[in-house]
Amino acid sequence: MERIVPQRSWQWGISMVSEIRYASLDGARLGYQVHSEGSGKPNAIFAHGYSGRSTNMKAYAALLGDLAEQFTVYALDLRGHGASASEVKGWSIEASSDDIAAFANQLGIVGALYIGHSFGGFTGMYCEARHAGTFSALCMITPGAAGNSGRLDPAAGAVMIEHGKDREFLMGAFAASYKDATAAVSHVDAIVEMDTVVHTTFFPSFSELSILDQLGSVEIPVLLLAGAQDSVIQLSTLHETALAFPNCKEVVFTTEGHAMPIDSPRLTSSEILAFWQNNVIR
Repeated sequence: MERIVPQRSWQWGISMVSEIRYASLDGARLGYQVHSEGSGKPNAIFAHGYSGRSTNMKAYAALLGDLAEQFTVYALDLRGHGASASEVKGWSIEASSDDIAAFANQLGIVGALYIGHSFGGFTGMYCEARHAGTFSALCMITPGAAGNSGRLDPAAGAVMIEHGKDREFLMGAFAASYKDATAAVSHVDAIVEMDTVVHTTFFPSFSELSILDQLGSVEIPVLLLAGAQDSVIQLSTLHETALAFPNCKEVVFTTEGHAMPIDSPRLTSSEILAFWQNNVIR
């Protein structure tokens, strides 16, 4: 593991000071931050949505601050994203999922709660299906579809591939997706960091991949948070995913959309904590 100069993270509820560190895994060097390190709190691993980042992303600052009041949070940048943006060789959905298990294993994180937003939710459930016992529980916030239905609009891939480095265009495309303009800027910054090869690999492979039939093997408690206003993943598709797990609590908010953890961090964190206390450590 390597470290770079400490940076002050955003304050929310508690004061967090965290540096970006790096874990060298098989085939990748992934960046991450740790919040509430040494506190003795239960461990949680957090992963961002597609084309986002977990480290130094203002859009997730409020959620991570809330979570750090109850957990030691390992905020991980998935392969090809954020502080791990240079890691595009061998990029695949499978590799991104396997990286999470390798990350937990290398750092000796056992029995952690996994929390993932959107694509981060998908990679978490795929990781546990491929590497049973990596986590004690899963929390998926508006996750990517586990089946072939409700996939992303093909036009979304074209936008990323053709305009992924055009900040002005991306701001126009994403501004309406967030309640807070700062969150949109944060997301656009994360997109611009990415290599186009990730987009050209992700969109075709994700449209063809279904893991619904693998979720029956995931025996740990699962929380799936869905928003009825989600314009990215259909609510019926999220429900289909929830039903595929043997032990899943599904919560739907009629007021929320795909950016739930960014737009409503306190609502999101309260559900995660209640799940942890009542469904995991009871």
